Amino acid sequence: MARIVLDPDEVNQRAVVTLTDGSTVDLGEADAPTLHRIARQLHVHRSSYAHAWSAPDPTTGARVAAGEVSLEEVAPLYLAVAARLVATKPTGRGADQVDLGALLQDRVWTSSAGVTTSIADLTPSHRTNLMGWLERNSAALRQRFDDLGVPVATRSVIAEADPWIAGTPLYRGLMALQAQESALERAKDQARQVVRRVEFERTGKWPDR
Repeated sequence: MARIVLDPDEVNQRAVVTLTDGSTVDLGEADAPTLHRIARQLHVHRSSYAHAWSAPDPTTGARVAAGEVSLEEVAPLYLAVAARLVATKPTGRGADQVDLGALLQDRVWTSSAGVTTSIADLTPSHRTNLMGWLERNSAALRQRFDDLGVPVATRSVIAEADPWIAGTPLYRGLMALQAQESALERAKDQARQVVRRVEFERTGKWPDR
């Protein structure tokens, strides 16, 4: 499970958090366990982030400094995480929302927004995030196969693996592509994440991946 590193400057925005590998997770795509880990770290380390928070007005800033208002009540990231925890189902995009046929092929992935993309065209960070989501939902996805009585002949393309999802053609395809990623490709992806963050700070909107 990916560990989260919260850059103090991130408390001033509402869209992403950074993982230890430098990739970002869009809060809108994060599942409930991830959101809870973020919320926990924000709470435990709130004093570390208070100095990086850019108060929208001096009065509010002074009240936070005086302990009259908690950072959780005013900082954008805190508010965004709290809102997502209220709005998001316990597992985020549920395993029941995925077409099981997608696991039996190694060419494309369809996002929760309905956008179908070749897995070869995914960025390294997006690929890593997808593999993490599949791992977290492995048990639920396998249960769906069992509950729906997917024929043995159809399931024969799934290799024995632990977790179960790692034996599916989709996951194996993602893993093969990840193994082929060059240091240059990963560096470009990290640079792209930096550019996206700069663009967000400039315009208030996140550009495409």
